[in-house]
Amino acid sequence: MRAWLCGLDDEEILSVSSVLTFIGVEHSTSFTAFQLPDFVVIGHAVESVQLDEIIPVISLNSSLSVINGERHEENLWYCPLPWRSQDFWSVLKEIQQRRLLPQPSGVNLNLHVRHLEALLIRQALVSAQGVVSRAAQNLQIQRTTLIEKMRRYNIDKSEF
Repeated sequence: MRAWLCGLDDEEILSVSSVLTFIGVEHSTSFTAFQLPDFVVIGHAVESVQLDEIIPVISLNSSLSVINGERHEENLWYCPLPWRSQDFWSVLKEIQQRRLLPQPSGVNLNLHVRHLEALLIRQALVSAQGVVSRAAQNLQIQRTTLIEKMRRYNIDKSEF
């Protein structure tokens, strides 16, 4: 699993990172570190957040207001610090189970198309050894279009 840490102070980052590392969850304070994190951890100082996607949120603030569609209450967990691995693990299991269930409101086609497009771009860059023009040929698109899409998905050719 992957987590994005948002709005955490240094003390919260240390505390949260140690638990996430212990239970094997990748995490970053940079949203662009992952194509799409499995959940977001919101710091105590954050009072409200608006997410474009319906994504599970673990908040350190009991009064956090999340605006991300119609079903935000069922995707929000309040977990104050300090976290105990045992208690936190049950929240992660619930998040993981919800990811496997079909969403009653349907599939977010935009999200899946963007995810697939970013994945195909990365694969093309790997097979082209980071050469953008060759990757563009493999994808059968213009080089400038590929560069634009790489910028949109924060894909750096130096990674390949």
